[in-house]
Amino acid sequence: MKLSYLSSESKSVSGTIKQEPSDFAVEEIMPDGTVLSLDTHISRPDSGSSFVHFVVQKENWSTTDAVREIASRLRMSPKRINYSGTKDKRALTTQLMSAFGAKKEDVLGLKISGMKILGAWHAQEKAEIGSLLGNRFKIKVTGEMDETIVRDIASELRGKFPNYFGPQRFGGSRGNTHKIGEMLIRSDLRGAVESYLLDTEGETNSYAVEARKKLAEEKDYKKALQYFPKHLRLERLLLIHLAQQPNDYGNALRKLPRQILLLFVHAFQSHLFNIALSERLAEGELKPEEGEYYCGENYGFPDVEKKMEAGRWIAGRIIGYETELNEREKRILEDFNVRKQDFKMKALPEVNSKGTYRALLAPMKDFDYSNNVFAFSLPSGSYATSALREFIKGLW
Repeated sequence: MKLSYLSSESKSVSGTIKQEPSDFAVEEIMPDGTVLSLDTHISRPDSGSSFVHFVVQKENWSTTDAVREIASRLRMSPKRINYSGTKDKRALTTQLMSAFGAKKEDVLGLKISGMKILGAWHAQEKAEIGSLLGNRFKIKVTGEMDETIVRDIASELRGKFPNYFGPQRFGGSRGNTHKIGEMLIRSDLRGAVESYLLDTEGETNSYAVEARKKLAEEKDYKKALQYFPKHLRLERLLLIHLAQQPNDYGNALRKLPRQILLLFVHAFQSHLFNIALSERLAEGELKPEEGEYYCGENYGFPDVEKKMEAGRWIAGRIIGYETELNEREKRILEDFNVRKQDFKMKALPEVNSKGTYRALLAPMKDFDYSNNVFAFSLPSGSYATSALREFIKGLW
């Protein structure tokens, strides 16, 4: 789906990103504004004993794989490792993590290829998703760039960009997480399972493509366990259950981590948010609609918890079962033949979603551009690719 731009569509530079993981550098910003800088040791006073907080710098590691490897080295379950935010695999990143019951010296002594431990301290609470203030980015673009156009677009944006959910939210290469989420909302559990197992569009691994196609033809879950690639760990969890109970799609889905099931539902909600925001940008100047409000700031980033009479950040809605729908939201749900009460699912109540708020626009703080490198800081939950697409039209 083509989404509207805040800047003029007649302006654009061309280029590609992530040619190398180090081309996409991300540093987390702590709630107090401290930046977890690359290659920089950080120390904090011990404030408890239950958890060890630590900063990991990693390159070409997904968050999930990094957690699994760190847990293995510490000889503990991955469930005892928590983190403040997820990061792309093909990137150079810093991340705050915590390990329950670990020894600080063991964490500091970790030696893992592609990772560094930049500091560790004891704490009473675990690291939690959503606790970050934001992220600082430095992104190298490969291609011939016109600096004049970059500066013109930056001037037109005036430090803001549409706060779209980026393609990572929708499943990376296959881009089907929101489609699976829509099926879950419709209680089409079989459709959700089959989409997750069988969809090949965008699949980059040839062995995975072959396996998915073979299963689509044969529909033999037990046999599929013999040829489904080992790296498709989550798909294999479904297959193990379906091999024994072929029509038990609900409990097959429950074999996936709850956070994965929530990801599907949240991706569909994010898709609806993107559609509504794109419509409004195409219509012209953004103004609060029924049920929305202006929100305050925290270190210059929108804070939807702070309601204001006026301001520069509008808190829009991510639709859920508690949302009091306005006319636009009603129409968008009707287009999908979905009702707000469908977000309260009888078949999978553990992934019900009541809805929340998200700023329609987000700031690019400390923006800078030089020699094909963009630098800026974004609020937690905002996507650098959504900011960059204003400069590189068609980036996604």
